Amino acid sequence: MVTITGAAYPSSHRDVEEPMGLLHDMSESQLEPEEPEGPRMTRLRGILDKSLEETLKACNYDAIKECFPIVATANPEELHSAHEKVCLFLRGEVNYEFGQIIEQRNIIFKLNSLDRLIANAKNKGLSAGSRTILDLAPDVAVRARSVPIKEAEIERLKAELERVQLDNRRIGSALAHSKAEQTATKLELLESYNEFQEGSNIASHMAVDDMDELLDATLDHIHDP
Repeated sequence: MVTITGAAYPSSHRDVEEPMGLLHDMSESQLEPEEPEGPRMTRLRGILDKSLEETLKACNYDAIKECFPIVATANPEELHSAHEKVCLFLRGEVNYEFGQIIEQRNIIFKLNSLDRLIANAKNKGLSAGSRTILDLAPDVAVRARSVPIKEAEIERLKAELERVQLDNRRIGSALAHSKAEQTATKLELLESYNEFQEGSNIASHMAVDDMDELLDATLDHIHDP
């Protein structure tokens, strides 16, 4: 029991449980063998202890003195004793509640099952002569898990490349056809230019009267073919 300034508080829930209930719980626990704590359960308890210590640091004696300055001055021994009992009470309550959660939810068995599952997976991987994800370094494991995604991305890029190449071939064919048309047009223009040049050369050596007669004959031929 914890007593502070005349008030009494139970040090834990176990102080208020019925004796017969305790005997009943003890008889049941004796009938069932306790599950030994595995690595994960041990780490979980370590986390709880660390969290509890950090919480109790906030409830240090200096903070209590600031809350009760008169008692700290008049009777520091009593305040110091009360502080220790409060910390003991809080520690007992937290551990009790944590133990209840572990028991009610069968945490030890579940964490141990996870430990066994992981150990079996590692053993199977080693017996098969292969390395499991758990045996790899974190960066290597991450890359290994991302391989299927990268392979799918590579396949998508390959399909995209094939589509682009097909479009390029189509564009190349269109360009080749356009180039052929341009070449034919150039030949026609060159032929017309040569004919015009030849006509100009002939006209430059003809007399004016002969040119007039040729033009008249050409016009007559056009009007009356």
